[in-house]
Amino acid sequence: MASLKEMGTRKEFYHIDPRMLQIKAEWNSRDFSDPSNIAHVKDLAESIAENGVREPLKVYLENDVPYVTNGECRLRAVMLLIERGVDIKAVPVMAEDRLANEADRLFTQFISNSGKPFGPIENAKLFKRLLDMGWQQQDIAKKTGFSGGRVSQLLELLRLPIILQKFITEGRASASMVLQTFKKHNEDVALTVAELTGAVATAEAQGRKRAMPKDTGDGEGSGEGSGKSSGPKNSLKKHLKALVEKAYAEERIDDTESMVTMSLSEGDWAELMEMIDY
Repeated sequence: MASLKEMGTRKEFYHIDPRMLQIKAEWNSRDFSDPSNIAHVKDLAESIAENGVREPLKVYLENDVPYVTNGECRLRAVMLLIERGVDIKAVPVMAEDRLANEADRLFTQFISNSGKPFGPIENAKLFKRLLDMGWQQQDIAKKTGFSGGRVSQLLELLRLPIILQKFITEGRASASMVLQTFKKHNEDVALTVAELTGAVATAEAQGRKRAMPKDTGDGEGSGEGSGKSSGPKNSLKKHLKALVEKAYAEERIDDTESMVTMSLSEGDWAELMEMIDY
C-alpha cells in the first residue's frame, strides 16, 4: 500500500486502508439520511462484495490526512461491509489534481454522480455553497448547463421548511409541485402539508407512488361541465394532460433529478405530432 507522502506528490492509483480515509462533515451535498441514499449504499455494498471497488475514490491531502472528494457512497458501502465482518484491507484511490480548489471539488460532486445523481435539494445545497463562495447564479447555470430559471428554482427549495423538503426527498411529490403549493397558500406550512398529504393519499389510493397536481383537487376541469369551450386549444390541452397522466401511471416520468424527463411510446409520439400539426 502507498504512503500518504507518496500520494501527495504523484498522480497515480494507490491502494490504502479504507479506515484511513476521512470525510468532512456536511461537505457532501448528498443527504445520507434520505431512504433512497441509504438503499443506494446498501446496493453498492452488495455489488462491492461481489465485484470489489472497481472505480478509484478520489482524495486530497490536508495536513497529511486523506479526505474523500469523490466516492463517499463507495466508502460508506465498504465500511458497511467491514462492519458486517468482510475482510477489506485496501481500496483503490487516486489523488486529485494539486491545483484543485474548493469550487473544483464541489463540481466534482455534481459531474461525478453517474451512479445516483443528486436530487433537487442536494443540488440546491451545492449551489448555495457556491454562492457563498462568491459565485453568481449565471456562473452556476453556465457551468452546470442548467437554465438560470432552473438554478433559481432549485435555490428556492432551501427556503422550504424541512417538513416540506421531505415530500421531495422521499419522492412523494415533485419539487415544483411542493413549491407551487407552498406559494399558493402564502407560505402557510400547515395548509401546505395538509394539501400535499391529501394529494399523496389520493395518489396512493390509485396505485401511484408520487402525487401529481391533479391529486390536490384543484385540477382544472376539462371541456365537459367546466364551462370552458371545447375548441382545438382545449382539446390539445386535454390530450397533453392525458399523455402526462398515462406516463405518470406507467412510471415513465422521472422528476427526481434536476431535469424532468418523460418517455413516450412511438404511438403516443405520433399522435402528439399529429395533434400539433408537426
